[in-house]
Amino acid sequence: MKHLSPILLAASLVASLATGAVTAAAEPLEVAREHRAALDAYRTAITGAYLRGMPEDAVRPLADSVRLMPAYQKSIFGKADAATYYQAFLKRFTVRAYERTPLEVADLGQRVMEIGRFTMTLTARDSATHTFTGKYLDLWEKSPGTSGTLRLHTAAWNHDEMPKFADQLRFPDVPSVHLALQARAPVVAGIRLELAALQKLEESAIAQHDGKTWALIYADDGIVLSNQGTVVSGRQALDEYFERHARALPVFEKLDLRTHQVDDLGDYVVEYSSGVVTWKMNEWSGVSLGKGILIWRRPERGMPQIWRAISMYD
Repeated sequence: MKHLSPILLAASLVASLATGAVTAAAEPLEVAREHRAALDAYRTAITGAYLRGMPEDAVRPLADSVRLMPAYQKSIFGKADAATYYQAFLKRFTVRAYERTPLEVADLGQRVMEIGRFTMTLTARDSATHTFTGKYLDLWEKSPGTSGTLRLHTAAWNHDEMPKFADQLRFPDVPSVHLALQARAPVVAGIRLELAALQKLEESAIAQHDGKTWALIYADDGIVLSNQGTVVSGRQALDEYFERHARALPVFEKLDLRTHQVDDLGDYVVEYSSGVVTWKMNEWSGVSLGKGILIWRRPERGMPQIWRAISMYD
């Protein structure tokens, strides 16, 4: 029996999309009123925590197994270490202003997702004041039972532009890890095999600066919270973004995309991923580590596609 390579398997999946063999995917469930109220309350709480310099209100709603994925900082796991991160952040910076604007909330089954934009003005101790903007993606888990109380399971955010003070956003004393250096999720039959194949196709498209193929992995109504960029939404914007982004990429001497966790929610699948890149551009070269969240939507038949995405550098 012949075995398909991951790229050939991915190509067959893309072919099914191109020939119209994909049926409509399920829409997210309506977010319950009490869950919307919880999200509203958290936005108020984290804003107050930043402005008062007291992290307790930001930490209280976190799940014990929470995952923080900040830009320019390694990933932080667990409520206790998340509290340490917020304490370190507020010790280093005085936050003058902070505002969150939600763009979308969606019920994905066992998770409730919120994506949005934020603006922050802060002053480093004995330093200049900086204002910057960015995007965030939060995933809330529903507690077992009928109450469905929400706890923040994952918080990820990035910036529209690389801040000049990016190095100050790293906290080496906070327990944290490079996600890219952690164990990969094993490839098994089912959705993980499909995602592994699509990941190899994505690697190939990126390495070849092939934005057209890269964009095919994303749903027509997909939204990308781009790293050091803006919110990219919808088919035309996605096609233009990936064509432009692919052309601007450096030469990749090595590109390794990695999957570390896959949460199968049914119609939607959450993938925690990372990348290790050895690159060069003109006289510059280096090795970069990054991380991200991909939320895939799977139709009844055909290829799963990325529905929402965010990425960050470590």
